[in-house]
Amino acid sequence: MRRVLPVVACLLAACGGDGPATPDAAAPLPPDAAPAPDAAAAACRELDTPTNLVPVHLTGSLSGTGADLEAPSSCDRVDAPFGTESQGLDRVVRVGGLVAGAEYAVRLASGSDLSFYVLTGCGGATGPTTADCRAFVDAESGPLEVGTFVADGPIAWVVIDHYDTRPPLDPSFVLEVYPSECGDDDACGGASPTCVDHRCVECASSFDCPSPARPVCSSASHTCGEGGGSCSNDDAFEDADDGPAGAVTLAPAVGTSVSHTAAICDQPATERDFARFTVTSPGEHWRLELAWTGGDDLDLRVLDAAGRTIGLSFFEQPEAVNLTYLAPGTYYVEVDDFDPSLGPAAAYTLTATRQGSAGCTSTADCADDYRNQIYRGACDAGSCVAIDRPGQVAEGGACDSQSDCVSGTTCPSFFFVADADTRMTCGRYCDGDADCAPLGADFVCTTYLASGNLCVERCTSDAQCPTTPAPPVTPPWDHLRCQVATGRCLP
Repeated sequence: MRRVLPVVACLLAACGGDGPATPDAAAPLPPDAAPAPDAAAAACRELDTPTNLVPVHLTGSLSGTGADLEAPSSCDRVDAPFGTESQGLDRVVRVGGLVAGAEYAVRLASGSDLSFYVLTGCGGATGPTTADCRAFVDAESGPLEVGTFVADGPIAWVVIDHYDTRPPLDPSFVLEVYPSECGDDDACGGASPTCVDHRCVECASSFDCPSPARPVCSSASHTCGEGGGSCSNDDAFEDADDGPAGAVTLAPAVGTSVSHTAAICDQPATERDFARFTVTSPGEHWRLELAWTGGDDLDLRVLDAAGRTIGLSFFEQPEAVNLTYLAPGTYYVEVDDFDPSLGPAAAYTLTATRQGSAGCTSTADCADDYRNQIYRGACDAGSCVAIDRPGQVAEGGACDSQSDCVSGTTCPSFFFVADADTRMTCGRYCDGDADCAPLGADFVCTTYLASGNLCVERCTSDAQCPTTPAPPVTPPWDHLRCQVATGRCLP
């Protein structure tokens, strides 16, 4: 199956992702009059490359390059929770036409887990120094890195790098450099109210598209447009229900169920059907079930009003998601057909069942049903909600997303695991168990990540171990295996 789960982000090897895009028609210009600084140093000669005038859109590859440059130990801006590793292959792109004091964005899309750093010189005997480095970005263990730097002159060099001495599985990349327009949505407005990768655009996702006539956000242009599919035997709700704005409403009374019948295909691959339901009382329980016949591979996802995933079901037939202790608000159900065939649309029935409850009384209640529900770690007025304390949770404190934790620590962000209320705590990065000793004897250092391993509480069962993207032998999910003797989760 081609799906990617938001689970352990980088098990055992670097992650892959988006492929390259088509470059601009404009070719790189010849080097301007300024020579690469300190060209006598062998590494610094890598900076003597043709100039690309900003805005830059360049398709390239690390294939055939060497590991000539190494990033300085520190830069003006560093966004690299796993460290500033740069021992692998690298390619240098020279950027011209910059304005001193202006902020520029760098967007690197790659087929592997690549990083980049920005230099404005190369003043050391063996390469660039900390005084030369404006930014280092390796924030994600996936296909996209975005960061900014402030120019101190008309020229800068963007170095695309790989953290590992082994070549990346996919060395291709697409690099963009352009003036930064925004840091968040507050800097945008009008017809382009949303900040995406430091650009003001119409939408970041279809949740930003309010009209059923234009319910789908294009991932390429970030503009809202019409839905549409090219399959036969589609349903009467097309194309409005291709986005949240045209979602079909599911409104069972408490203690009852309601069903919706429709059809979906995989043409185009981005085709989705949306439904919505509304929680009116704190702590309601809802079950969403997706049933169909035949060999199509349908998937079920539930999201909140902001587009954050709160439940998933990928590997079963029928698919089902139980959601407990929901807070009042509107939620969305997304149906996807993962079958790449050109056949007719697959008919399906989506059933919503609604139950009242007395509400949660502790975070243990929020962790109790983890089969297909993503942990929301705070019990607030009878409802389980996200902790939502960006950068404020100290080491050892409960978390449900990586953004909760203070600098230097991270949240395991396990999905669909038992005892999340005690196992998901902000922990330090580690290279071995000795690094975890200050936390107590119940903590060990993970070994299943290619980089950025962290201290976690010892496991006692497979159900406490992270899920993997592999199709499970026994649904709903494949888990790492708990080695009880060591307390480690292992592949």
